[in-house]
Amino acid sequence: MTEDRPERPHRLVSTCLYLGFIGVFQAVQALRALTGWDSIEGQERVARFTDPWVEDGLTRGHAELIYRIYLGVLAFLGAAVLVFAIYSAMGHAVSRIMLTIATPIMATVGILQSIPAFLVGFLALFLVFQLWHPDVRRWFDLMNGKEPPPARPAAWPPPLPSTPHADPAGGAGPGAPQHWPGPPPWAPHPQAYAPRPPAPTDPVKVVSIIALIISSIVAAGCAFFLVVYGFAREELVQQQVDSDMNWMNLSEAEIRDSYHDLAVLSWVVLPLCLVAIVVSAVLLVRRRRRD
Repeated sequence: MTEDRPERPHRLVSTCLYLGFIGVFQAVQALRALTGWDSIEGQERVARFTDPWVEDGLTRGHAELIYRIYLGVLAFLGAAVLVFAIYSAMGHAVSRIMLTIATPIMATVGILQSIPAFLVGFLALFLVFQLWHPDVRRWFDLMNGKEPPPARPAAWPPPLPSTPHADPAGGAGPGAPQHWPGPPPWAPHPQAYAPRPPAPTDPVKVVSIIALIISSIVAAGCAFFLVVYGFAREELVQQQVDSDMNWMNLSEAEIRDSYHDLAVLSWVVLPLCLVAIVVSAVLLVRRRRRD
């Protein structure tokens, strides 16, 4: 007899459906901007995005290059959210973790696109919390065998087979009670309705999830800074000198040295974050296989 598949929560289906639509929306918006780059509407969009950087001292070519990289990252994140949403709805636990990581990054990156993108990103952040609702978590535990399915109530006991009665001579006759050597054959298992203690929290899994999320965010920030620093180093320095954020009244040479030190630090932190991402993902996969 096959075991019944637990019913998929409607909350999970609707959440993955909405997140998939949001991922498609962000990816289509980014691809539309890239494919219509040379059109009149596209040039207006590019100018609207890059003019503030050009006014702050960045060259037009570097500003457009940064905008292209931004659109490519946004399209990739939207596609990743769509794929992870599909697999999460199918019960893939690792995809739910990756969806939890990719959605906030996509929402943060998409906020710079437009006001509708800002509202969509805010909705995506709200939907991430629905992925870890108790009903959804319990369904994933059932799907991955971490929690047994709820016990069914015992069926109505079948009738006893007819037995002969005892006659006066001590023999068996119709109506004589039948004494079974043990419990009735239809008696449920004594532990069928016993409450199952909650599974202990796996500290390695919790730490791996936290390390994976933090390392992904820090690695994305370091990579973005290194790209901007590599293509617009002097513009960044000049912008910092002319801006009102130079509270310490640093000179141009001091600001240039600070950016250089930050770039060196980013080159050191980025590989460490990538190693942490790989190690955390491997630990999560092994824990899932072990469970």
